[in-house]
Amino acid sequence: MKKFLLLVFTIFSTYSFGQNSIDERIDSILSKQVDTQLSPGLTVGVVKDGELIYHNSNGLMNLEYNIPFNDSTIFGIASITKQFTSACIAILEKQEKLSVNDDVRKFIPELAFYGDTIRIKHLLSHTSGIRNHNVLLDLSGFDYEHQGYTNRMIQQLMFLQKGINNKPGDKILYSNTNYVLLALITQRISGMQIDKFAKQELFEPLGMSNTFYRSDLERIIKNRAYSYYKEENNYKQPKSLTLCVGAGGMESTISDLTIWSQIFLDTNHKYSYISDFITDLDKLNNGEKMLHARGMFVTPYNGYTTFNHSGRDLGMRSQFICLPDLNLGVIVFANAEHINAVNVSYQILDLFTQELPQNKSSQKAYRHNKKELNQVIGHYQELNSDLRMNLFINNDTLNAQSSFGKNPVQLISNSKKSFSRIDNASVKYTFLTEENSESDLLVDFGGAIFYFERIELTTNPNPNVSEYSGIYFSEELNVTYELIVSNNELFLNYPNNEGLLLKEGVKDVFGANKRTKYTFIRDDRNNVTSFYTASEGTVKDILFKRTN
Repeated sequence: MKKFLLLVFTIFSTYSFGQNSIDERIDSILSKQVDTQLSPGLTVGVVKDGELIYHNSNGLMNLEYNIPFNDSTIFGIASITKQFTSACIAILEKQEKLSVNDDVRKFIPELAFYGDTIRIKHLLSHTSGIRNHNVLLDLSGFDYEHQGYTNRMIQQLMFLQKGINNKPGDKILYSNTNYVLLALITQRISGMQIDKFAKQELFEPLGMSNTFYRSDLERIIKNRAYSYYKEENNYKQPKSLTLCVGAGGMESTISDLTIWSQIFLDTNHKYSYISDFITDLDKLNNGEKMLHARGMFVTPYNGYTTFNHSGRDLGMRSQFICLPDLNLGVIVFANAEHINAVNVSYQILDLFTQELPQNKSSQKAYRHNKKELNQVIGHYQELNSDLRMNLFINNDTLNAQSSFGKNPVQLISNSKKSFSRIDNASVKYTFLTEENSESDLLVDFGGAIFYFERIELTTNPNPNVSEYSGIYFSEELNVTYELIVSNNELFLNYPNNEGLLLKEGVKDVFGANKRTKYTFIRDDRNNVTSFYTASEGTVKDILFKRTN
């Protein structure tokens, strides 16, 4: 009997010591993210085998009254919302009220027909080609400081659009508009706003009593964390008049997201069909399997499959990630935008995965020779953007220098056609050699794909920039742009954006190094008559016609 008790005590002590060690190491990760105990910070939950084995915080959830985070702090989750909007569609499909293969225009006939059918599955997987409304608002000069937008405003904006970025199913282009439209579909089929539908069909049945879609900006939310950003070493609180849900707009707690994690981690869960739906990986039109599922990324990490999505908004960052093979989930919320919630989550995952032998690859690393490296060096530009990247060789190593970045990053070989960052192996660069490919380079940030084409920068920029000056109008954005010349340089003015210096890269293509490019069109007499603008990779070919 004494031996048995000794064995039990030993096992318990070992477990407790191991858990204490993990707790202390996570505490250390959190403490490194926070400036002082009187600054904004973060709250973290770790779920293992169905239990919340770690929940701790560092920093304040409210700076005005020096209120620290607590066990039931409510916080905005931003784009993590998308998986819940996806879940609403899963429920409607289970109720046989829709199919993911349905034409979106069956439920939203106001949407234009763009030459090919956009199906619900295309909205879910970000392969619809529909333009991102956030970028459209930026291009229209939307005054975020004094204005907000609603679901209805975004719907009306989308109904004005005459084009899309790509054929549905051809590529992944992350667009928040997809999920605003899914919220509208949920509303029209169920007869309820999505906040009420989700409460009735999802949150209440699951017991997620502190999770909800925002429906009223003036509602008092008790125990809520406020968001902050830094300006000249002082914290400020961002204000927003926007109330738009579907792509974002939800609030939750660590405890509620622990409940939610179980549909992904417990294969016998009552709502496991929702997990199957959200994590289902469709294929592109070319047969290639996607990494983005339906409101969730499905990506490898340390030899494991992860289900993950992050969120970011003014003054906040969030991350939700699950590893089903380890029955493990990590939830991170930060109320300061300089805290990288995604990095924090992976540092915590490393405590559970880094020592496992099956994570060590036995595959021999590929090494490019100088001739192969010379074939990929040069200038690249993001499709539908003026973001450029210069690839060059330094000390026999391929380097990438972004036009937005201060310093180049070194790349290491993965395979004959791919590289990854030496400081972040999850960021991959893949070169395409197919003749019919629209892109020459794909940059993969954990499932979010950025497309680049190889370009030749003009060596003789047009000295007569006055031929581009004039007044231009876009029907799709209902906005006027003015191009003026000063000191033989071309400047752009439009609402809330004055004096943007445009410089020519490729002939007749200009940019202001803000991920927006302006491609001018000439008539048969070589006169400039209009231009197309494209921005951030997610908006293509907005036409501006010259009016003077």
